[in-house]
Amino acid sequence: MKKLELINLIDSMCLDKSEFVVLSSGALVLRGIMDNAVDLDIAVTSTGLEHLKEKYNLIKKDNGFYKVTDDIECVQDNMEGKKELLGNYYVQDINNYLEFLKRSNREKDKIRIRLVEEYIRTR
Repeated sequence: MKKLELINLIDSMCLDKSEFVVLSSGALVLRGIMDNAVDLDIAVTSTGLEHLKEKYNLIKKDNGFYKVTDDIECVQDNMEGKKELLGNYYVQDINNYLEFLKRSNREKDKIRIRLVEEYIRTR
């Protein structure tokens, strides 16, 4: 998903910006670090989760996330102290995300470390 597609998908959820935080590749696309995101991962407050449950048939996954649609997954977490406002949306704090990447064993996360470190150096 390119940035405009991602923004349209975010807006289609009809959540207040205080109810969710964009995570992972979605946050990188909104920052302009990456061009595409495969899907949209968000952290939602308890209120945000309730709003999603009213609108979608959520499926709980083994990792604690919920499948909202084929393109959206969410986890309940208010991300207090781990988010920053970027334009109209809260995104995962870049330093918090870098720490997550460094702890990850997934190859795609290891590749992102260099991109995120370069972004931090240049901002």
